[in-house]
Amino acid sequence: MPSKPTAPKQRAGKPKPDALYECERRLQCVVDLASDCYWEQDHNHRFTLLRCRDASESENGPLLLGKTLWELGDTPVNGTWDDHKRTLAAGLPFFDFILRRTDRDAGERYLSLSGQPMFGDDGKLRGYRGLALDITKRERLRLLERTVTDILAQRETFSDALQAAIRTICESEGWEAGQYWRLDDEDDRMRFDVSWSVSRKVIDEITAEARSLALKPGVGLVGTVWATGQPLWVPDLRKETRLARKDVAKRTGWNSALLSPVFCREQVVVLDFNARHIPKPDERLLQILRVLGMQVGHAHERALALEQLRESEERYSSTVELAAIGISHVSMDGRFIHVNHQLCDMLGYTRDELIGRTIQEISHPEDVNATDGTRAQLHSGQINSLKFEKRYRRKDGTTIWVRITSALRRGAAGTPLYDISVVEDISDRKAAEERILYLATHDEMTALPNRATFSELLDHAVESAQRRSRQCAVLFIDLDRFKIINDSLGHEAGDILLKEISSRLGGCLRKSDVVARLGGDEFVVLLDDLEDSMQAVTVARKILASVLEPVQIMGQECRVTVSIGIASYPRDATDGLSLMKLADLAMYGAKEEGKNTFQFYSKERNQISVERLTLEAHLRRALEQNELSIQYQGKIDLRTHTIEGAEALLRWWNHELGTVPPSRFIPIAEDTGLIVPIGKWVLRCACEQNIAWQRQGLPRIVTAVNLSPRQFRDANLLNDIAEVLEETGLAPELLELEITENMIMSNADRAAEIITAVKALGVKFAIDDFGTGYSSLSQLKRFPIDTLKVDRSFIRDIPENVQDQAIAKAIISMGKTLGVAVVAEGVETAAQHAFLRAHACDAVQGFYFGKPCHPDAFARLWNNTAASFPQRRELAQSQQDN
Repeated sequence: MPSKPTAPKQRAGKPKPDALYECERRLQCVVDLASDCYWEQDHNHRFTLLRCRDASESENGPLLLGKTLWELGDTPVNGTWDDHKRTLAAGLPFFDFILRRTDRDAGERYLSLSGQPMFGDDGKLRGYRGLALDITKRERLRLLERTVTDILAQRETFSDALQAAIRTICESEGWEAGQYWRLDDEDDRMRFDVSWSVSRKVIDEITAEARSLALKPGVGLVGTVWATGQPLWVPDLRKETRLARKDVAKRTGWNSALLSPVFCREQVVVLDFNARHIPKPDERLLQILRVLGMQVGHAHERALALEQLRESEERYSSTVELAAIGISHVSMDGRFIHVNHQLCDMLGYTRDELIGRTIQEISHPEDVNATDGTRAQLHSGQINSLKFEKRYRRKDGTTIWVRITSALRRGAAGTPLYDISVVEDISDRKAAEERILYLATHDEMTALPNRATFSELLDHAVESAQRRSRQCAVLFIDLDRFKIINDSLGHEAGDILLKEISSRLGGCLRKSDVVARLGGDEFVVLLDDLEDSMQAVTVARKILASVLEPVQIMGQECRVTVSIGIASYPRDATDGLSLMKLADLAMYGAKEEGKNTFQFYSKERNQISVERLTLEAHLRRALEQNELSIQYQGKIDLRTHTIEGAEALLRWWNHELGTVPPSRFIPIAEDTGLIVPIGKWVLRCACEQNIAWQRQGLPRIVTAVNLSPRQFRDANLLNDIAEVLEETGLAPELLELEITENMIMSNADRAAEIITAVKALGVKFAIDDFGTGYSSLSQLKRFPIDTLKVDRSFIRDIPENVQDQAIAKAIISMGKTLGVAVVAEGVETAAQHAFLRAHACDAVQGFYFGKPCHPDAFARLWNNTAASFPQRRELAQSQQDN
């Protein structure tokens, strides 16, 4: 409380009349300069003097004399009458005590009173004197500011709030209309947004036109305010040249305008007010408009922020709900507090059923505590996120594998709130991994262990036998008549037979023994913990008897036999790999004995097999050690005497064995299956070489590549051919595949299917060694063949041998009938060449024209097409020798 002021001392004597006049003049000057009224009250707080600047107020003065403030009907604004009376009773000064007064003519008015107590010489309160100020305009603007603030804060949408705020401002100031112009970020133009007017019809017409406007900075009154960022008062729109809508004043009667900038996110938008007459705004009004503009800007920013937040929440909600993976929020005690639709579907629960459940409740019993340690690290801040795989139990009891990625959501103070987890169903991947693992260790068709698994088991058995001084044996088993059944009845029948044989083999063994399939029709058996070799004999005989029993396949009774080779530890070898090889060699010995029998490994009897084994071992590394190469032999067109094609011929040189002829290594490659990767390599190299010749500028010719029987039966043949053509870029019609007559006749139906499928790629087909098989014209008509190649055995004795001449002429005639080209192989003499040309053979190849040679030598031979055949032959011979 302010201290009670000391009463001023009174001077003795009466003032002179001129001094009183001067005193009143000073008082009036103070009233005129500082306030609207000077007043005095007695000790009962009744007015005794009232001196006002406004004459009308002075005339009302006598009506107020003798009355207290609370008797005048005014209402306190910033306090109560009781509060004011307590201040007066205490003799304390008061300042800016605001009263609201209602006048019939002027409406509501606001007065601000400030007073100081007057004390006598005796220190007693004599009364109060003070000043009164009419603050109606100030208070109305303050109320306007507060009202607009409340409107902007309370309305649900920014447009509604803005329209209500414009209306409040207009009604407060007596203006007819207001408009709001916003900035369009897309084209950086000011566009009309919201309006209000006392005349709905007029404003609708005006705003309909305004919506078509897009104002640049400095264009129109709105553009001017936008460009300057300053308020703009236009007292008479009829004289304003900057108007974007020239006739707006004439059509509406709104002759004045006041525009105020609104600052929103460091950009300026505009409030535009119109009325019949707007007085020049004082600084207080402009300040209020600036403040209101800032409030509108803040409201706009809040509205944009809320809209962006709402859109963000909708996007988040939509993303979470539409996500193809499960998403959950898990409380610190491990309970689901939020889950999306995908997670519910994944686990088979409804949302209500899943919310509130713990992770432990849906976890597989073995995985309940699988992540306790890492979650503790996550919650303690040691790690930022964690990823793990575990099993969940669905509502129906089934198990699924999931991959979970979790991160901790913290509050503003860093307090842990909940885990955000992304849950992915990886059951298919896990099943695929298990399947891959199974296939890596087992044969898919028979479900028996494969070669890799068997090798591991064999190594363990050898180690165990060494520790325990026991024996073990390996039985290498090969079906004797499998190819006949497979070719005659088809692959499906062959698969049925293999499954049956694998079952019978298992029935001949102890639980501790192992049977595996190595591939094709080869099986291998491990006999563990043997006392002597006779136990291996007993098992071998059981196998022979079991396999010999007839098998019903596709309505046919079939019988097969097996050949078994036996190698034992420690008699024959002391490691698993050697036991496998020696048992394989012994199996070939059993086949040489007439099949359907078994043979133990013997060094003396298997010397030839050892040589074969050595060749096989080197051949397995030939590709990776770049020991294989390709030579090319030309195919000569007898009509043009030019090279029309080249046959790719495989060659092998080994640093230990030297040059190995194809007749020795091709059969081994065929038996072991190595011919498949080697054949694909030959195919790729031949296609690449054809492209290389074309890039050297040589004419386009057809390159022929031989297919072995195993290649021809390989399931990936079609894909391998298509892949090589695509990767090398060779045109399909420049590739010709050669197969033997026996290959197609062993299973004509299957051969027709394969040839037709390959031909669909655009590749050509030739029958090699033709005449050595038993095909007829009617059979050949089934196959879409491009070329017949006469076997060299029918060319060798021409022209001396009359029978060979007849066969050669018959084959040429058959080719003409079928509409295919005929090529004679093995042409080595001029007489052979003359005979074939005379009988209209299409093309020839052989040493007479050049031996197989390196690609570069072949290109040089090719470029010498102008030379005669003998000259060309001599050139080819010299190139071959070099």
